[in-house]
Amino acid sequence: MQDCMKRRLLYASSQAYEPHKEPAERRVGWIEPPIVVRRETKLGHRQIDQALVGRVREGVVVAFRGSLPPFVGGYDGWLVLLDWLNDGLSLCVEDSDYAGGVHLGFAESVRRLWEDKDGTPGVASAIACLFDQSRCDGRAGQHLFVTGHSKGGALANLAAFRAAQVPAWRGLPISVATIAAARAGNGVFAQAYDASRIACLRYEVSTDLIPHLPPGPATPRWLRILARHFGPKLVTDDYHPVGLRVAGKPAHEPWLKTWLRDLWGMITFRGISLHGLTPAALAAHTICPRSGYDRLICTGEPDCGHGLH
Repeated sequence: MQDCMKRRLLYASSQAYEPHKEPAERRVGWIEPPIVVRRETKLGHRQIDQALVGRVREGVVVAFRGSLPPFVGGYDGWLVLLDWLNDGLSLCVEDSDYAGGVHLGFAESVRRLWEDKDGTPGVASAIACLFDQSRCDGRAGQHLFVTGHSKGGALANLAAFRAAQVPAWRGLPISVATIAAARAGNGVFAQAYDASRIACLRYEVSTDLIPHLPPGPATPRWLRILARHFGPKLVTDDYHPVGLRVAGKPAHEPWLKTWLRDLWGMITFRGISLHGLTPAALAAHTICPRSGYDRLICTGEPDCGHGLH
């Protein structure tokens, strides 16, 4: 018996990092292997944007890859650098594809992935093709599920908003589950998103810093002070989260004070070093087995009775 849909969206978000690896105990439930959409940036011509589009019995799932992790995974250093530079393009800009202002780097990533290029289908074409196929063979429902971890969660929100504007998909149910998602847009965007038909769950472990970035009115004061050291412009941004927040209690509260003290010292007294990137800080953001997010989604939700099967 398969795990519940929320758990399987977690698995899809994880598989988006390595599309051809799907552990037997963490099956998404693909009817056939998902389509892998990859796009490269003009700068450096490296593929920093990636998404999976595939069918499960409930409908079509789109999973966006998050930022490539530094120091682990054996990724090319320039690829990781370009990916993080893309994250750093946090200028909030007006974009005709969205309401309000959105993160420049994230919006560009979605644009690249959404559109066809050089004869290869983008996310939009892949979704349309799979829905057409499902209408013919009846093996999957007419429901769009969008997910992603970290940067991928921000891309998922932007892509879901675009999907909701497609005339051919006007009556299509759209469900989103973001995991440790960075923020994708400002208050106007958040209001338009919440007023749409998109049903979104936003999973956040309380000791994870990424869901508070880029900063906005709801960002904790200590993090806004910290952001000022990296760029004064950051603390004036108006980024807002979207969706219904589902949060877990921290497993080990004391590490947060220690990490903040170390990070503050790293910036103020010793310049920039890697001392602040402690294992606890990195672990709070991961979605691997037995991580905080793995314990939270479905199995750790007090109002969810699905559990593991």
